[in-house]
Amino acid sequence: MGGDELTELNRAFKHRLTYPSPRRTGGVDGVAAMDPAAPAALRAVDAEQLARVAHELTQGISQGAIGGVPLREHFAGSLRALYADRHNAGQRAVAEFLRGPHCSDVDMLGLCRGRSVTEAFGEFLLDKAGHGTDIALLIERELLAALVKTLARHPEPGYLIRHPHVRRTGEGSWAAWTDRTRLLRDADRAPVAPAVFVACGGRYFAGALSMPLTVALLGEAEPRPGWIRDRTTPERADAVGRARDALRRKGLIP
Repeated sequence: MGGDELTELNRAFKHRLTYPSPRRTGGVDGVAAMDPAAPAALRAVDAEQLARVAHELTQGISQGAIGGVPLREHFAGSLRALYADRHNAGQRAVAEFLRGPHCSDVDMLGLCRGRSVTEAFGEFLLDKAGHGTDIALLIERELLAALVKTLARHPEPGYLIRHPHVRRTGEGSWAAWTDRTRLLRDADRAPVAPAVFVACGGRYFAGALSMPLTVALLGEAEPRPGWIRDRTTPERADAVGRARDALRRKGLIP
């Protein structure tokens, strides 16, 4: 089976899984009918049985029972803030996520082409909260923490990382940054109050960091953030070097 066939099967499976009958047949706002080009064997799957599988899948993900991705734990504060009046907030959120567009580029067949379910779920929560809200700051912190914690355990991921503030800082090491006072999604804008998330040598660190140390942390990131360039000029090389030595002694860079 070729790559195009696998991609089509992946798309059809997700549609079949998340929209059991009668939604699968169309007629519901925002839900397309099953593509007639989908494999006949997939179209013949028992819808009720698949609905039960879908329930187990969403419950499993929210409880961390599938693929080692504990979304309910990663986004505990965000889920409480967004679903304060809901029972089983994690399961409800995952069910909404799987039925929406945010999971469209999540790889469900191990094709190593899609992004992680953690990043996609975080983007879903951000859009639900609104990017200009206080909750958005909480979601962003929990998203970056979840991504970098995973990279501490698995520094060579089998998925794509698309978040603009997550960068490789050396062999087996990663770092992410945000602003403690605002949602920052522009890699060329400097944070006012930096907060960083670091994976290095199998260890994880998160916390506030001074601007000079943040510059040193990201000074050799791949690719280097745009706002770092003006702060790593030749005349500042000695100061940046001393800061990097301090970070290296703390185990934050290789």
